[in-house]
Amino acid sequence: MQLEQQETFVIHGPQLEVFGEWETKLPAPARKRPVAALALAALALVSVFGIGGARLKETRSSTAQIYTTRQDEYGHSIQGDLAAQTDAAASLIRVAGKVLGEDDADVQNAQAALDAWNAENDAEKPAVQYRLNVSLSGAVDILYTAAADEADSKAKGQLDDLHDSFTSAQATIERAAAAYNTQAEAYNETIASFPANVLAGLWDAGPLQTFAPAG
Repeated sequence: MQLEQQETFVIHGPQLEVFGEWETKLPAPARKRPVAALALAALALVSVFGIGGARLKETRSSTAQIYTTRQDEYGHSIQGDLAAQTDAAASLIRVAGKVLGEDDADVQNAQAALDAWNAENDAEKPAVQYRLNVSLSGAVDILYTAAADEADSKAKGQLDDLHDSFTSAQATIERAAAAYNTQAEAYNETIASFPANVLAGLWDAGPLQTFAPAG
């Protein structure tokens, strides 16, 4: 879905024609200019705040779904690949623990990062997931390097395969998240201007978090 940049809610010609028809149907006293102008203004507000608000809410929902549930043409999704990445991390930590020992500092650090991910990650909070993902990725890379240096050929092959799975999932996440971030930032820019900022408050369509450091 392509999100229009700086979308504005403008009353176009067909809507004005409808308002003109309404004016002709008003009682004679109400067709006086001040009264008619107030009536048309009220109808304009209903159109902008009703139709415009619904459109804004739908745009927010469809954009958020790119991050939470939507799959691309290859069946990849951000949350699906985050799950695949953490599964690979868990397996790599187990293999590395056998090579280095469960009490090794690098094993413990990677396990702590994985535990933090499992305890706190939330698909509705991309900034939180970003922070946890960065921590896990760094700890797993350090652990992989340390364990690969000490592993025999069999364990080294397992570590290589698991690390490849981990980094492949990470690359997919980064590509998909970059596309999501672009649309989320465009949406946030839209609701920063009038009248979208008013509509966002009335329709509970506030800004979206990005998969990036919390600002």
